[in-house]
Amino acid sequence: MKLVHVAVATVLVGASLGAAAGDFVELNKSFPLRLSASNNQLTDIYYLETNITMMTITESFQDVRNRNIPLIASSITYNARSTDTLAVTGSGTLSLLEYRLNEDVQLAGQAIGDIYDFVYRDSRDNKLVFGTRVLLGLPGQQQNAELNNVFRYGFEEDGTTFDAAAAWLFLSNFDLRLYSAARSDQGLKQMDVFDPDAVSFQSDINLSEGNPYSGLYLIKTNATYYTYADNAIGYFQAGEESQPVVKAFTGGFIPTNTAPIPEPSTYAMLLAGLGMIGVIARRRMRA
Repeated sequence: MKLVHVAVATVLVGASLGAAAGDFVELNKSFPLRLSASNNQLTDIYYLETNITMMTITESFQDVRNRNIPLIASSITYNARSTDTLAVTGSGTLSLLEYRLNEDVQLAGQAIGDIYDFVYRDSRDNKLVFGTRVLLGLPGQQQNAELNNVFRYGFEEDGTTFDAAAAWLFLSNFDLRLYSAARSDQGLKQMDVFDPDAVSFQSDINLSEGNPYSGLYLIKTNATYYTYADNAIGYFQAGEESQPVVKAFTGGFIPTNTAPIPEPSTYAMLLAGLGMIGVIARRRMRA
């Protein structure tokens, strides 16, 4: 992958990312679990309007077709609209707190793609937003993989079930939309069953069909903090084109209400600072 690092680049989203309706949608805990999106952005309940907003892109790459594909946005401003009237119902800015890259994730023992994992803070309500972006079939990776579902886990902790509201947006004109979302651990062609710990995004990310890049799939939650966990992200291939039916996992961020424990180096800096304050105070007393 040929990376292009941009120190501070403000990018106006292209005209093809037109005015649209949608917002974060709270996912149901009972029937119907799976709520479908629409291929018409004017009626897509999940789509966040980004055509007239600004994104700060900090990293991108040139794909094999010499297209510039944004990878990381440190801030994204969006409009939410009513699907009935198209009136703006709210606006916010997603500010990046942390991200990680899972390179060469595997299915059936073969590297198929990269998965980017993001944590944002939404200025609209100060809530945490977890983002997932998938890129399949990069150079050196298997070229015929297809991901029908991407999962996020960690929405249940010690008997507490966190809220989960889904949305999505484009980072480039070449991204694939979200098809549906559910609080479920089941993939395409499987029966959805409510799972308080899981969120299932359905799409059809596939290099052979010309859709190797997902949009930025988002989940907003009412958890106070976040932490890292193994198997926080899952991905599923349903075998629609004679590939093996297989599911795999990778590490990522999950919500939590447990405050993070400072690193030992943080304690050392704190103690050093307190010691310096003590020295200054003693010198002043002697003076």
